[in-house]
Amino acid sequence: MVKFGRHLQFYLEEEPSYSSGKTPFIVPYSDIRGLIGESQATFTQAWQNSRKAASDDYLHRTRVLWEKVFGDLVRHGCVNYRGLPFDEAIQTYANSVGERSTRDLFSVMKKIHMSSSMNVEALRKLVKKFDKGAESRGDDMLTPTLLPELYSSPIMACSTLEVHIETLRDRLTVEDNDESIAEDDTSSVMLEIQKKVPSQDSVAVKRRAEEMQWLKNMVKTIPATVISSLVAHRGFHCPRDNSGKRPLENSLSAFESAWASGLHLCECDVALTKDEQIVLAHDEDFARLALDPNSQSSNKKVSDLTMREIISLTFKSGSRPPLLVDVLRSADAIGESSQLVIEIKPGNQEVAEALIRLFRIYPELIERVAVVMSFDLYTMHRMKALLDGLAAEFKRAGAPKLPRPDSPDRAQDFHSGSKVPLGDVKMPQVLLLTVAKEPQAHFELWVDVADFTPIDSWLVHESHELDGVYLQFRPHMLSLEGMANIRSLCSRTKVGIWGEFGDGLDDLRVETLLVKECGVRYVNTDLPRNFSKYV
Repeated sequence: MVKFGRHLQFYLEEEPSYSSGKTPFIVPYSDIRGLIGESQATFTQAWQNSRKAASDDYLHRTRVLWEKVFGDLVRHGCVNYRGLPFDEAIQTYANSVGERSTRDLFSVMKKIHMSSSMNVEALRKLVKKFDKGAESRGDDMLTPTLLPELYSSPIMACSTLEVHIETLRDRLTVEDNDESIAEDDTSSVMLEIQKKVPSQDSVAVKRRAEEMQWLKNMVKTIPATVISSLVAHRGFHCPRDNSGKRPLENSLSAFESAWASGLHLCECDVALTKDEQIVLAHDEDFARLALDPNSQSSNKKVSDLTMREIISLTFKSGSRPPLLVDVLRSADAIGESSQLVIEIKPGNQEVAEALIRLFRIYPELIERVAVVMSFDLYTMHRMKALLDGLAAEFKRAGAPKLPRPDSPDRAQDFHSGSKVPLGDVKMPQVLLLTVAKEPQAHFELWVDVADFTPIDSWLVHESHELDGVYLQFRPHMLSLEGMANIRSLCSRTKVGIWGEFGDGLDDLRVETLLVKECGVRYVNTDLPRNFSKYV
């Protein structure tokens, strides 16, 4: 069961409008689905009205887009714009208007494509759902009449935008690779901080060293059967954002500190920048973690920042937000047991697709990712399908060629850091995040430890099955009944446990019980100082 209606709602919340400020039309999927069983005529009329509205919206937005393309070509004095085919028009635009305008066009195209593609999928799924029970209701099957209407409508042309998007993506990627992007001189920033508190510098260094030594000593006391299941939540960090003793959350040093101390797994949150770089970020902006929380960059949504802006943004600790590829490279360098558990925020299907592109370019880093998870069931099924497709693609490719570190096409040549043949790469597991109490957000799927039966239907899709579920911790899980239920669930699927700060999960005794007695595969922890106090 794929919660497509929830996914549409995520999208509306994340992408409220285009550059015109006008909200895109999104098929009212849940409303029309609610008409199934009432009247075939009522359902059909509502479906047809939505198909027309979606097509009109697509036509309007693409017309505005092409008017901008040719209008900008004229304004920039391009003399060869007359009668240009659309593919050449995009190339000419990128050559004439500069990188910023090209990135803006790229962003608008992706938004049009995303909303239109979701509308097509919503309309198709609605027909499928109607027909599923049509015979038992005494209704006619609508597939023979409505799908031809959909597939011949203007909105189906949205697939042609994929060609233009790929053209611009390739162009912008080349520009990013060709240009040297220097980081801000954070040393000058840190120097100013040190000038203000010179007497505290040696004290701070000593406190950080003591904290790191505590972590290394503590990890040594944890049995190997448990250490492989502990997941350092956002790395080794202070949950209260106090970076005096520990690194800042989701920072490169937070993950490197955890892995270098002997922990195997770290959890992180990811987001996609305006120019499609995957960056580590929990909040929708960096204001909470930024050295200057009032700066323009720290208050922009991560999705509106470019890689250049990300690199120039300084955290309280003096570092910058890391790109996912940087963290994966560190994991690869530290050791084969170092892996990430990646959370994708609801409605962010584009991150899933960007992750697949990253895996295709850097196949040697795939096994540095243990899990991809989200509260968004639709996106997780999409992620699973994409990973299965990538695995099949790798198997068809056969054995990789000899390593060529200087290869311009890393997707075709396995990198010199490769450790396994291309066809044998182990793909990440895909898990669904759930909550254990009445949902606070509409996108959350709720399941109680007393009854895990809804999980089975969530994980299964027509062509595949998710690898498991990540449950929210509840003290009742430690009762005899709760442990029996978790043990039963673990016998048929992978299970992870996440918790909230101070809820009782952050205790090595509890986590050991869940892992050794119940068979839980992943258990999150913030690694508080009293984590192993009673062991």
